[in-house]
Amino acid sequence: MDVLTGLEQRAWHALADEPAAARSYYEKVLDDRIVLLLIDQQPIQERETALAALCGARWKACSLGGLSAARLSLFVGAVNYRVTATKDGAPYSARVSSVYVRRDDGWKLTFHQHVSW
Repeated sequence: MDVLTGLEQRAWHALADEPAAARSYYEKVLDDRIVLLLIDQQPIQERETALAALCGARWKACSLGGLSAARLSLFVGAVNYRVTATKDGAPYSARVSSVYVRRDDGWKLTFHQHVSW
């Protein structure tokens, strides 16, 4: 499941870059069917809204801890970890879970959740 942990690490690297880099990354990896649960936001199920929510903030100093992944079936895998970062200039920490589904063109993010810790 190294491929899935690698996707999460690349996601945070893109988020800490410029918004255009984050959008480019997520346009490739985000599935057409998405559930996005972010702190202090309503659940998001539309792809364009998810792209805007994921790529709209300015992230810096992102650090991932306790990164682990598990294959749930032949075509589904999950990743879980803690993130500490600076979001729009303020300290941020969350427990993150992501679920990926294997499509013909690679692993796609279909579920992503941040929980305060």
